[in-house]
Amino acid sequence: MSLSKKLDYSTLFELSDPMAIEPFRLRSRLPSDSSQGGLDLDRLSQGAIQVSDPIQFDVAQGSGIYDFLWTQLVTPVCISKRVVRLLQKSDVSGWSTYPVEVIDDKGRLLADYHGLAVSGAICLANYTRSSVVTKSPPAPRGRSYDVYRGLYFDADEWDGSDMFWVGRVRVVVEKVKKIFEQNDVKNVCFTRLSEREIRVRHVQGN
Repeated sequence: MSLSKKLDYSTLFELSDPMAIEPFRLRSRLPSDSSQGGLDLDRLSQGAIQVSDPIQFDVAQGSGIYDFLWTQLVTPVCISKRVVRLLQKSDVSGWSTYPVEVIDDKGRLLADYHGLAVSGAICLANYTRSSVVTKSPPAPRGRSYDVYRGLYFDADEWDGSDMFWVGRVRVVVEKVKKIFEQNDVKNVCFTRLSEREIRVRHVQGN
C-alpha cells in the first residue's frame, strides 16, 4: 500500500474564500501583472520570497472588517493579528507572514493586518484518483457538466506541515480547522479534500 493511500483525505481541508459579499475585498496597488513591479505574489504567498516593504492593498468592494480579507487576485490574502496569535499559540506549522498596509474604503490604515504565506510543501494535484461526476444543468436550459470530486496528491511530497499547498489550493489539517472554528474566525471556509469539486474543463484547460 502506498503512502498516498494511507492518507485520510477526510481530515485534510481546503482553506478558501467563502465569496461573501459583506467583507472587504482588497485589490493590490501593484500592477495587474505583479511581475512588472518586480514581485511575484504567488511566490510571496508560498513563503518562497520575502519583502521588507509592506505590500499595499485597498478596498475594491464590501463594507466589513473580518479576520480574513481576501483579494481580487488568486493567492494573496490578509489576516488579522488575532489569527496570527492563534496560529502562534497553537504551534501551527507551515505558515509565515509578510508586511502589508490595508487601506479601508475611507482611506484609513487598518492596523494589525498581515499577509499570509503558506510555506509548507507544494504538492502536485493528482486528478487520476478523483471521481468524475456529472452535475445537473445550473439552469433549466443549461447543459450538464462534469466535475472531478476529490483532490489527491502523493504523500511523499508532503512535509507534514499543518498548512501546505496542493497545486494552487491552500490545504490545512483538521487541527487548524478546529482552531479557527472554536475561536469563531470569520470569512474563511473549509472543504474536505475528499469532497472538493472542480470542473473537469478547468483542470484540462490548464
